[in-house]
Amino acid sequence: MDRPVIFLEEGMDNMGRLFDAIVAARLHYGIWYVYKNEVDRPKYVDVMNGYYWFFAPSISAHFVAMLMALSTIYDDGPVNVSISKLLQAMKGTGKVDGIRLKEIEERLKKTDSIVKKIMILRNNVFAHLSVKIDPFEAFKKADITMNNFRDLIYETAAILNQMGQASGYGTRDLVESSELDTRDMLGVLEKIRVEAQAASS
Repeated sequence: MDRPVIFLEEGMDNMGRLFDAIVAARLHYGIWYVYKNEVDRPKYVDVMNGYYWFFAPSISAHFVAMLMALSTIYDDGPVNVSISKLLQAMKGTGKVDGIRLKEIEERLKKTDSIVKKIMILRNNVFAHLSVKIDPFEAFKKADITMNNFRDLIYETAAILNQMGQASGYGTRDLVESSELDTRDMLGVLEKIRVEAQAASS
């Protein structure tokens, strides 16, 4: 399928790159969610503690990967691809319906409050190590919840799909199977742990 030229730069499919980022964010969120949410964690905490030096960094790694994937979509740095820059490119063509563009712009503005929370963590803890604020204070300042991440992931995907439809680029579905695979893996490890305990008793 030929992609609209407004999304091509230096031969790169920039809309596709943003879609890749939101799909990655959703996958990492799913794994992190199973590790941390109040329903799943009690079921698997013993097995995670049994493989502590795998799961401790794994929990951190999937959180950081999720956060960084989201932040790349919204980072408007001068040499970066971002969702707002692609929206401006769509406006510049004069070929996309103005009412649809306005709807997308207003929807994008509503993500600002959560994006600011993510950028506090990105800019002070993960992409950079701030000399002005320590990680504990950065997390306190960001005051971000698991549901904030979930909501931003789904809203960002919806906005990208709306842009894809309006421009003729097309849409992309999120991959939502990482929770299931994570639970399956933890279930297998828990079964092994219980069987090993029974055999040694």
